[in-house]
Amino acid sequence: MLETKTRSFVHHMRGMFDVATLRQVREHFDAVEHDRQAQVKNDTERQRLRIGASTDAFRADPVWYDVWRNASPILIERMRPFTWLLYPVMIRHITEQAHLVPWHQDIGYVRRMARVHRQLVTCFVPLEYKPAEASSLEFAVGDFPEFEHVTMEDHGAGINREFKDTVSFSLDFGDALVFGDHTPHRTTRGPDGSVQRRSFEYRGIMPADALPGKDYFDIESGEMVHVPLEQRREA
Repeated sequence: MLETKTRSFVHHMRGMFDVATLRQVREHFDAVEHDRQAQVKNDTERQRLRIGASTDAFRADPVWYDVWRNASPILIERMRPFTWLLYPVMIRHITEQAHLVPWHQDIGYVRRMARVHRQLVTCFVPLEYKPAEASSLEFAVGDFPEFEHVTMEDHGAGINREFKDTVSFSLDFGDALVFGDHTPHRTTRGPDGSVQRRSFEYRGIMPADALPGKDYFDIESGEMVHVPLEQRREA
């Protein structure tokens, strides 16, 4: 279970996802990406593509949650009490053509959403077969407040400061990084200086914080959950 006294933490969770299932999901990713990313509805989605994010047509595929249906019980336990994942998932495919994501806290992006969840944690899942050779994430070490975020190039939220004490991780296919919404982090280049990364960012909330009218994926039951407009589930 996650320690909820601080919202600044990161855990490297090794071998949390079944590699065969993850490989199938990656193959599906490659098969549908071109067509789904071409389904651009508006300027907001065009801006997402410029920073290596995704269209709603790509994000909304329920296949992306298959990896959780046989995830390690260790990961499920570590995610508690944040057991409902936001739907749809955040997909990144960052290349040399996309700007590297600057230092930010996930709470900075949450604040810019039309409907705001109180608190969340992120489970970052690399989709590269050799993620240690690809672009990854760097994290600031410490216990941090919520920082002011400003627009940086095409990124809606960034922290205009540097962090001296940082940590990064050498990931394998099937690993995950679980971190809090106050944890500053940014995208880094691969060991050879290149920029290439496919990944999922699953955002978990506590069921009591669910918003009416929204959909979630329950990692304990392995099922989608719809919260009616007139009520929400209590923890």
